[in-house]
Amino acid sequence: MINTTLIKIRQKIQAQNLTLQEAAAAIGIGSSALERHLSGEYVRSDSMAKYRLWLEGVQTQNSSQHIPKQRNNTGEGFLPPLPPIEGMDTLSIAPQKPLNVVDLFCGCGGMSLGFERFDGGRVYRVAMALDIEAPMVRVFNDNHPSPSGDLPIARQSDITDFMSEAEIQGYYLDHLARSTGDTALAKELTKLGNGGIPSLRKRLSELDQDFLENLYAQRSRTDYISAIKKLGSATLGQTSVSGFHNATKLPSSGSSYPKVGPLIWHHDGDIPNTVQPFDAPLDDELLRSCRSGMRKLWDNEAGKLTTRASGAGRGQLASAADRIDKFLDFLESPSMRSVKALWVEWRATREAVRRSFFEAPLTQARLKSIYEDGRQVTVLLGGPPCQGFSRIGRGKIRSLKEQSVHVHEDEDSVDSRNQLMHQYVLFVAALAPKVFLFENVRHFQAVVKAEGIEFDAADILAEAIESVSERGLGYAVSRKIVVASQHAVPQARERFVMAGVRKELSKILSSTDAASWCLSLQRRRAVPLQVALEELPDPNFSNQEHQERILEKPHRPQRNEAVVPDQASDIYRAWAFRGTVVDAHLARPPRPDDEAFFSLMGPGKRWMDYRCDEAPTLQRITTILTKLNDELKASPDLGARLGISNDEISDLVATADGSLSLRLLLESIPPQPGELQHHLLTATYLRKREGAHGDWLSRMDPAQPSKTIVSHMAKDTYAFVHPTLPRTLSVREAARVQSFPDDYRFGSVGLVDGFRVVGNAVPPLLSLQFAQRVAQVLSNEELMSGSRKLPYVTPTVEPEPLTIN
Repeated sequence: MINTTLIKIRQKIQAQNLTLQEAAAAIGIGSSALERHLSGEYVRSDSMAKYRLWLEGVQTQNSSQHIPKQRNNTGEGFLPPLPPIEGMDTLSIAPQKPLNVVDLFCGCGGMSLGFERFDGGRVYRVAMALDIEAPMVRVFNDNHPSPSGDLPIARQSDITDFMSEAEIQGYYLDHLARSTGDTALAKELTKLGNGGIPSLRKRLSELDQDFLENLYAQRSRTDYISAIKKLGSATLGQTSVSGFHNATKLPSSGSSYPKVGPLIWHHDGDIPNTVQPFDAPLDDELLRSCRSGMRKLWDNEAGKLTTRASGAGRGQLASAADRIDKFLDFLESPSMRSVKALWVEWRATREAVRRSFFEAPLTQARLKSIYEDGRQVTVLLGGPPCQGFSRIGRGKIRSLKEQSVHVHEDEDSVDSRNQLMHQYVLFVAALAPKVFLFENVRHFQAVVKAEGIEFDAADILAEAIESVSERGLGYAVSRKIVVASQHAVPQARERFVMAGVRKELSKILSSTDAASWCLSLQRRRAVPLQVALEELPDPNFSNQEHQERILEKPHRPQRNEAVVPDQASDIYRAWAFRGTVVDAHLARPPRPDDEAFFSLMGPGKRWMDYRCDEAPTLQRITTILTKLNDELKASPDLGARLGISNDEISDLVATADGSLSLRLLLESIPPQPGELQHHLLTATYLRKREGAHGDWLSRMDPAQPSKTIVSHMAKDTYAFVHPTLPRTLSVREAARVQSFPDDYRFGSVGLVDGFRVVGNAVPPLLSLQFAQRVAQVLSNEELMSGSRKLPYVTPTVEPEPLTIN
């Protein structure tokens, strides 16, 4: 039987999250002796004395004079510890080196941040992040510096460009080598044949440069320049025309030197002059196939333009259709047919080179070997846009294995959103993570209909991931709607989250569903909006996109950081209120007439809350005015006797509806100089009510969690009026609501893009809690076996787990 003193020693080591070596140094005893004693071996009296003194807080003569800072594997002091899982070690010790995490569709890094900051960075490291939008990538890299500085962690990449599992592995390994300065890995990648990945990059770089120079020469011709001037900037800037260029990766039409958008392996960093380009001969049949595919892509995108132009409509829609028609005529011009020929040859040759390189069996085998030699991705994060996913269908799932060779040949994936879903599955198959987390809109799991057939997107995704890989991967999958406000995030954000755990890992847990455990976040009392807005200075006001001023936060009393917070608001504050300054505290300056209206609104009130549709007085007014109007029509002389006109009464009848109360409030506010009335006094606004975006203008409730922060705030912020001040939220305040810490920087993208990147993000405090759960699952997996764990001692009295209501 183990001595009760040793049980208390064990419990104190667990409470302080000390390693075996740290605990031994603090006690003043050898680590091997400590391990034996905790296992139940005999303890000499002098050692027992040291144990008793340490429990009493007395430092012994032989103990270390410098005890390491207390470690907290539950999130750097932000979260209370989790209750133990049956069959799992209650003490999770960090691995010898942080586990690799890849974040797809990474946005500005909300999901990554929770994993990266968990346990002070000792468990996870974000190895690579991909997103197609430049502002997202810029913010991500501002906050996640590259270890080597040679290559940023986040890359602006179009994920639909990847063609095979081997290419994904090659891209990731090349990224890992250059972003970490791993010269040994870089050397291995040069031995893949024909100079390896550096030579592939060199060949693609030369192809890109030749294309751009030839394209510039073609666009410098007189006939092309004349056609561009005739089109005009409005046509070239039209949304559908821009979409054509984005989908084809054709540099935007114009006379300036062309630039290629986010295409993988393009503009991909420096390549030493000593590297020779990949020069393996290309198969003629392969080239023909690639040319055919590129022509088909061009024609499909042009066909979409034709379809959009046919739906003319009125007003702006008619103008857009006219511009699309002009661009379609331009596509058929001789100068653009020459551009198309250049483009087809460039894209086809580029694709053929990549396929020739990555489809070589020896290259695939070698990449797999290099990847599995300690470079594996442990956690895959991300959730692609999925509106078109229902068209994939279950029949396509069975062929995903074959499609992974070349996804773009799948005719059912013409919709780029479907391609994104294919690509997500392809990444799971290629990287074979121990755990994946898929996050998306709440309605992702809704049953939808397509061509008379019902689909459940979540079911199809789970089935695809479970069966896609040739290596026999299998995942135990769980799904859940997660409400952020139930987990210390001051926002009522609802998201669909799916977790997958490799089946061989899941089987380790005898009585616990590991995938469900990853999603079963502890519920906590809601954090009100007023907490999120604490301790911020007054914002800067600007409509400009860029303004990087940093503001100092008001002084606050110093908190005892050693105390683990035990309330949801304290958990939130400990996580979010970091540092003494903030950036991106930038709000739109309110119009004086809007400011006056905001001041009239009560906390938590929406535009439609000020309607009076059911008011009895309104009904009486409407009835009387209607009768009077009828009498005036029947007796024209009545109006003359009363001194009123029929038109006046008709106008009053038209205004005597539920919006009358709003009208009276707005009319009480003086209009802006040069305006006849308040700019919101139009029928378009006044008819807004329940079911018709009546919450488009809302004052937030300080006592409740915020409504969902959305990217639409980039266009207007009327739905997010400050709860106590007559203005709308700032970018920093929106970031606070999303639970971004104050030291997370958004200033480099300004106001418009700032709202976009914040609105699209995953709340990082939510991600931190996922990271905590995943870490506890992974702590039982043998990849952590290199870290020495304390032997498990069953206490005589099982302590109750700490819970937060």
